[in-house]
Amino acid sequence: MAVTNLVRNLRDGELVIKDGTSGTPLSMTVLLDEGDLSWVNRSNTIEVKDRGSISAGHTRKGDDESVSISFTAKWTQLIGKSASSADPLQLYEMLMFVSGTNVSSTSSDGEQDTLQFEFTIVDPAGVASEKITFSKVYRETLTMSEGDDFNVINFSGRDFESEPVITRA
Repeated sequence: MAVTNLVRNLRDGELVIKDGTSGTPLSMTVLLDEGDLSWVNRSNTIEVKDRGSISAGHTRKGDDESVSISFTAKWTQLIGKSASSADPLQLYEMLMFVSGTNVSSTSSDGEQDTLQFEFTIVDPAGVASEKITFSKVYRETLTMSEGDDFNVINFSGRDFESEPVITRA
């Protein structure tokens, strides 16, 4: 497969969130997102110095660090599922594991609730599309904000892995 030199941008990406349901997981494509998905791979380094001097010291690999991840999306509704409504599952409900929505965690029982994020970047030339998979994403903050033109949900969390899995799609 050839590599293209066409720059990717927010028009080429799609974020899909999946839960941990066995068989066929609940899946949601994030609509109306701002195209600002970001993640940070951290590297922890231990600096070993000789009496405070770097010149005689060295570095060692430190503990693994989880990946931080965030995105922003516009919202039309916060809740859709209820005993009296058959509206589709909403982003807020999935990210918050709202009771009655049957959203299941991708983590083991007793652990923090997690979801799988799959970010697909389509190559505009159709040659080298990629999928970035974050398998155990947990929420740190979920901020809802109103605005003149639209309201937004801002997700901030961590993927309990040292780096996402990147594959050709």
